[in-house]
Amino acid sequence: MNMKISFSALCCMFTVLLSSLATAQETDDVKKQNGDVITIAVQPQRSSWETSVETTWLIGSSIHGTGGDLTMGELKAGFTKRFRLNPKFELSSGVQYSLRAIDAPETARLPESLQTLSVNLGGEYHASDGLKLGFRVSPGVSSDFKSFDTNDIRVPVALHATYQMSKRLSLLGGIAYTGQNHSFPVLPVIGVLYMPAEQWVFALGFPRTGVIYKPNRKSDFFVGVEFSGGEYRLHDPSMGADIISYRDYRALAGAEIKLFPFVRLGIAGGYAFSRKFVFYEGNRSNINLDDAPFGRLAIKFFW
Repeated sequence: MNMKISFSALCCMFTVLLSSLATAQETDDVKKQNGDVITIAVQPQRSSWETSVETTWLIGSSIHGTGGDLTMGELKAGFTKRFRLNPKFELSSGVQYSLRAIDAPETARLPESLQTLSVNLGGEYHASDGLKLGFRVSPGVSSDFKSFDTNDIRVPVALHATYQMSKRLSLLGGIAYTGQNHSFPVLPVIGVLYMPAEQWVFALGFPRTGVIYKPNRKSDFFVGVEFSGGEYRLHDPSMGADIISYRDYRALAGAEIKLFPFVRLGIAGGYAFSRKFVFYEGNRSNINLDDAPFGRLAIKFFW
């Protein structure tokens, strides 16, 4: 089946699936799952249940070295449930799935898809009125899904703290073990959240940073920069390596609109740069890609 048709079918299937399960679910984007500063800025009061589907399309861009063009589609979907045990302590659990569908010439020797399936378990403790302490453990599998062995299993762990210094200023700090053996085993979780006025939010941090404008309670507009990437195990000897990592940086702008009390629609577009595939445990060279524009569409259900 043609890759583009397969990817569209997967997007539709997950949209229908998650919509039909809209009574008990929540998702966290891979970058958002550690409670980064953008997540806090967009949704300071989280719902008990959430579910979402996000799709991103990167148009064709030239492959350095081998020639030809590569197009990529991304799908992220999942759900989470939060349990408030008492006024100070909250637990959460859920499932997250992500897909990178790759359409490239055979000479590039790249997999058709890279996938991750994980279970998210986390908690947050309100140590005081201004201090929150959190943790998250996300055991899962990241590979080309052509086969399975114990080396595919990854167990990311994150610890973070949020300190509200005043009504306008909050600080976020922490550390995340990504479960990646080679590319980025450990990443910082840092951020400064500054709200000079009710409509404006400056969320500066890593892995995402941006500025958000809230003209009313139903819409958010934003510009920002984010890091995107992942590490996966390969089970195809023709790839010439056992591990592949994809990474890029993205500048984007978009809006999130509240369609109904329990539904939000997100639309964004931007430019991906410094794109590359890096190979480990093999004998082949890395692949660099030209920069490429992208579009993103997301839908969230929460209650």
